[in-house]
Amino acid sequence: MDVMDSLLAGVNHFLVSLVVMGFSPAGAVFAHPASPPDGGIAAPVSAAGLWVATCGEDAVGDPRRSVEAAGATVLAHLGPCRWLVSGDGADIRGAVGAGSATPWRPVDAVSPELRRLATSAKAIRSEEVLVVVALAPGTSAATLVARSESLGAAVSWSDHSTGVTPQLGLRVPRDRLAALTAELERTENLVWAEPQAPVRLLNDASVWRCQSGEPGHTPVFGHGLRGEGQVIGIMDTGLDVDDCRFDDPAAGLPVVNQADGTLTDPGHRKILAVNFHWDADWPPHPGSWDDHGHGTHVAGSAAGDGFGNQTHDGIDGMAPAAKLVIQDGGALIDDCADLPGLGCPVKPLEPVLAQAWAQGARIHTNSWGDEENFLPYGRYTERTADVDRFVWNHKDTLVFFAAGNSGPERDTVISPSTGKNVVSVGATLHGDFEPTCTVAFSSRGWTRDGRIKPDVLAPGMWVMSAATNRVVPGPSCSSAQNSGTSMAAPTAAGLAALVRQYFVDGFSPAGFARPADGFEPTAALVKAVLIASAVDLSTRGCLDEPIPSRDQGWGLIQLDTALAFEGDDHHLLVDDHRVGFAAPGDEPVTTRVAVTEPGPLKVVLVWTDPPSSSLATSNLINDLDLVVRGPGGVFLGNVFAGGNSIEGGQADRVNNVEVVFLPDAEKGEWAIEVAPRAVPVPDQDYALVITGPVRPDDGPRSPTGRVAP
Repeated sequence: MDVMDSLLAGVNHFLVSLVVMGFSPAGAVFAHPASPPDGGIAAPVSAAGLWVATCGEDAVGDPRRSVEAAGATVLAHLGPCRWLVSGDGADIRGAVGAGSATPWRPVDAVSPELRRLATSAKAIRSEEVLVVVALAPGTSAATLVARSESLGAAVSWSDHSTGVTPQLGLRVPRDRLAALTAELERTENLVWAEPQAPVRLLNDASVWRCQSGEPGHTPVFGHGLRGEGQVIGIMDTGLDVDDCRFDDPAAGLPVVNQADGTLTDPGHRKILAVNFHWDADWPPHPGSWDDHGHGTHVAGSAAGDGFGNQTHDGIDGMAPAAKLVIQDGGALIDDCADLPGLGCPVKPLEPVLAQAWAQGARIHTNSWGDEENFLPYGRYTERTADVDRFVWNHKDTLVFFAAGNSGPERDTVISPSTGKNVVSVGATLHGDFEPTCTVAFSSRGWTRDGRIKPDVLAPGMWVMSAATNRVVPGPSCSSAQNSGTSMAAPTAAGLAALVRQYFVDGFSPAGFARPADGFEPTAALVKAVLIASAVDLSTRGCLDEPIPSRDQGWGLIQLDTALAFEGDDHHLLVDDHRVGFAAPGDEPVTTRVAVTEPGPLKVVLVWTDPPSSSLATSNLINDLDLVVRGPGGVFLGNVFAGGNSIEGGQADRVNNVEVVFLPDAEKGEWAIEVAPRAVPVPDQDYALVITGPVRPDDGPRSPTGRVAP
């Protein structure tokens, strides 16, 4: 099980680096002088060749070791049984277990993100772009330095302290980025070349990107929704509890439990409890709270609140007023388990989720998965079934999982992110990037039975968040930069806390808070709103296929496209329908709405499905159908072409999420029908979300649901 997905340095030429802390992809500390010292750039003149080595059919044990035994140096992991190596090609081919060795070309080393920026430099907001370059061992950087400077780039630092690859940091005028990229594609012995995001305050770009898409505009915060009253559970490597984003000087250290404990401290301003699931960390000692850093970083993205000052600061997370339940799984990186508290093999997950639920968490985020080093991907495992079963039995709890870092290859989403009742989260480029497209490393769909995963995307590249100092007590307020779907999942979970508060505080149906209208939404409703809010990246200048696609699922979360506030030009109608279907013969439920003017109409149906099994070839159990009828025709859920719903097609028999999207729905009355096609496990409830220039007509209002003007 590989749980810390942001630590897969080198995957898809992608630089996963803790920049603020000064770590290279290999984890070694390096210096960043303001300018390269005299004579500091030259390296030994001789250069070894670069090759892509793959496993052979006769591979036994660890093929990577046999490649290294042949005298090659492994520089990066490129995917299952694929490595970038430096050495003699003939020796690599002759290594026991090696399948092939093909030359590594400079064009292979230039990341897709750098190439994409080079072709759209006008979209870059800053006057210059930061680029980090690595060369093969023994390569002199002098020629590249001279060529870069001739193109107007400035070498801001150089480094050889990793002992493996000489590295350069370049500052490139944006109008010269295309020329420099072309030069890099001709540079021999280039290992990788990546654009580097500037160090910025925490998640600020993710906040506006996922609330409005407009720099600096945070309308959800503007209406007083910051996560108050919401609790997010996190299973990860723990938490640096006296970091300024989480500490409570008045309350002191938070309440602690072991894996079966449920004590909480409601008076702590941020942390209800820290639960230690690894015996080696119990009883808690100064180095046991988060001796890795992954968990602290994740928690900062979800709900960090700098200094507890009740205002949104640059170091805050998505839901700064939400509270946290922390489940510390420890940290022990090996081929069996990265989170030893979850067991090796992974123990059942229902008790883990049940603990957080008992402590108040109704949102739970997990930046880990159990298939990063184990093929095939996309499986519905028994641990996936655990999560689906828990949500089926606790329909008020929405669980998030990172999709994985094995992109851009298809069908690489990891378990338990393959679950029907989870929100599988892929990653985009940093929020400041325009367009902010799906990042190369983000795992792609589908699942093995063809379900749409990931569900949604959130920024996951170069995310600045909280950094642990690995000791408690030891107050700190530092930040670190990380990349991965590990960073995207807690971002989405924090946004879900805002959606949940929207309903609890009674913003539906009026668009402003009315406590009498408040209700506790189901997980299906919160998930449906997130999907309804998602924007299709193919309409934003990206190369991603239109929704629903393997690259982006239903798109990038942008809350203001779904959540409606008083005065907005769109409405949000919801039916959190808790009177479930008992059999296929049950009467369909029809909601009638009026489209008041031509405009985008989006309808999302989500239901929490009973758990399946790893033995099943198709994992959907209860099957509902979404049918939308109106002046423009009849449309079935998930029948799309070019990112829009089209007439005809066949009803979806695979997914428990169905969507109809009409970018220019005709004015008039529309009927939205939810019908049971198969209900072997009654009773099957659902959530229906309708957004656009709509108002209700004469449709039914379920006792616990909302159909709102």
